[in-house]
Amino acid sequence: MWARSSRSTGLSRAARRSRRGRASVRGRRVPALTGTTPEHQTGGSRRAPSSSAVATPTIGVCIVTWNRASDVDRVLDALSRQRFPTEYLHIFVVDNASTDGTEALLTERWSPDRIVDNPTDRAEAPAFSVRERDEGGPNRGGFGSLTIVRNTANLGGCGGFNTGFRAVEAFMDGGASEARPDFVWLVDDDIDLPPDALEHLVGAATADPEIGLVGSRTVDLGDRERTIESTIYFNPTEGVMADEPEPGHPRRTAHEAWAETVGGPKGGDGYTGLREVDVVSACSLLARWSAVREVGYWDTRFFIYCDDADWCLRFANAGKRVVLNLDAVVYHTPWHHKLTPARLYYAKRNLLWMIENNFPPAESERMWRHHGVRMLKEAARAVLRRRLVHAETVRRSVADAMAGRGGKLDMQIPGAEPLADALKKAGADRPGASVVLCCPNRKALEAAASLRHAAKDAGVSPRWIELVHNRVPDAHEGDDGDVHRVVYSENKRSRIRRQVPLLFKRPVACVVFDHENDFPLIPASKAVHIDTSKPDAAVVEDQPLGARIACMARIARTMLKLRRSPRGPGGQGSRA
Repeated sequence: MWARSSRSTGLSRAARRSRRGRASVRGRRVPALTGTTPEHQTGGSRRAPSSSAVATPTIGVCIVTWNRASDVDRVLDALSRQRFPTEYLHIFVVDNASTDGTEALLTERWSPDRIVDNPTDRAEAPAFSVRERDEGGPNRGGFGSLTIVRNTANLGGCGGFNTGFRAVEAFMDGGASEARPDFVWLVDDDIDLPPDALEHLVGAATADPEIGLVGSRTVDLGDRERTIESTIYFNPTEGVMADEPEPGHPRRTAHEAWAETVGGPKGGDGYTGLREVDVVSACSLLARWSAVREVGYWDTRFFIYCDDADWCLRFANAGKRVVLNLDAVVYHTPWHHKLTPARLYYAKRNLLWMIENNFPPAESERMWRHHGVRMLKEAARAVLRRRLVHAETVRRSVADAMAGRGGKLDMQIPGAEPLADALKKAGADRPGASVVLCCPNRKALEAAASLRHAAKDAGVSPRWIELVHNRVPDAHEGDDGDVHRVVYSENKRSRIRRQVPLLFKRPVACVVFDHENDFPLIPASKAVHIDTSKPDAAVVEDQPLGARIACMARIARTMLKLRRSPRGPGGQGSRA
């Protein structure tokens, strides 16, 4: 499939390997996999002719990793199996100060051509120093070169990829290097790839010089027949990334026609060709290097989340096409499996900066105020639902965005622990202790029954008080033994009236299932949060009344500041 020129075919494999890191081997001709058939002739997808040919491009590959030694090892294996000629790939593994032996494992398994130390805490100011070694290279992957960049600080995904861009610039695009990059391929450290992944990405990018970014269709790593992400569009009204364009979006009609033919953007079949989109994911993204130098690198403030979306919108604003190649597949874990309170903070904070970067000042200010107010109202509701950590996390996202405070969140967030340990930590094993179980729906009531049995088996038997909504079937049954059931209605007066007796019983803890709680006045100083999909673990939060009042006061002050001046002194972050 890949035509070889006399220049490259005249070299033995060993001879080509000996030249890695000093020069790229150019001159091959490759078939263009993706053409420029108008979208209206293909249901909105552009398909690939196979007759034309272009010179094989040289590609810098950036992989950012942190404490995933075995995962990134598998990614390198997937790269070594690409049908695209691997001698044109110059791999940069950016190790964000891992402590799990990542560097040692990759050195032993892949024999990198160079190891570069980077003692800096600012990705925009690298301090690259090539380590002197007695042994090293040629790499065992058949790559043009393999470089490990060892950061001394965890710079996050954003800082890691910015470090990768800087490494491509320093070792490929500068000095006397002949391995000038045509494209840079961003790859996550926990993905897998079919052998034709890069082939399809390059085919799309080389077919049209106006294409700046080419993304991949994401298939579930655990179920490789199921597409979990394809088209992504930014909905500025809701402040979210969506599978389909919002009403009024210029691509809405074409998208609807395409989605009907394939069964939707997720879980359908027959996916092929190109789609014009707003955003493509950086888990497998090919970028034209000349366009990267024109548009700039990632906003240095972001740390993780929305950094790739922001980059895509900036490419589009610069007149570059952002496309998804449905034939280019990446296997990845669904994003919601990775969602944590800290990641929620980054997503909300960085959304505001993404708006700032990509919309005119007047519109940006209006959107800042709109989304900021929504976030702070969410924080206030979280306080009432005994989710104090969530409330403060969301409030900080707004406050830090206004202040231009980027980087990593400096806030302690409690983690999940075994259920029995969590109950004991909350004081449920104390003599005479009572614990409130909030059951606003049937699922929570069933989880409460399971919790009581598990607690009894663990030797924890407090006096249980179940607060059950009257819409739950059999709500009025169950007041026996160590369980006292209080039934309430949707009426606010009913809920307030049912809370009054609890002010005198002083329960030691309040158990909340799936963040649903209708009783904000429960005087318990600890909240135990349980995800019903993971009933064997719980998160304990300290929530004395004073802390809840203080959090509400901080939310009010942040709201006042937002209404007065939504955008603070932070300004746009560095992109160089």
